Amino acid sequence: MNAKFQQYRFARIEGRNITRALLETQFKNGITDIDEFENAIVQQLAASSTGCAPWRKSEIEQEGCREGAQMAALEFYWVHRREVRNVVLKELRPAECDQTNVQ
Repeated sequence: MNAKFQQYRFARIEGRNITRALLETQFKNGITDIDEFENAIVQQLAASSTGCAPWRKSEIEQEGCREGAQMAALEFYWVHRREVRNVVLKELRPAECDQTNVQ
């Protein structure tokens, strides 16, 4: 295997694992606040690679780490999309009830 590709691959795996662990820890009690969840996903998608694994110095390793972190954030969102939907529905139901009482 090409040495540069191997560096990239290991950094991507590492970035993915670190980000997934961070998000799982942050939401270990479930998703209760949509804004907090969205901000966490956005932060991970926008984060630079040096925040993920500062010991990764080469450009190819930083790119791999960044892509791994982004992949983990998107996967985390996808896995928890139904939970997010349920939270949104719970937030909307009281508002719907209030609107029907007004009419």
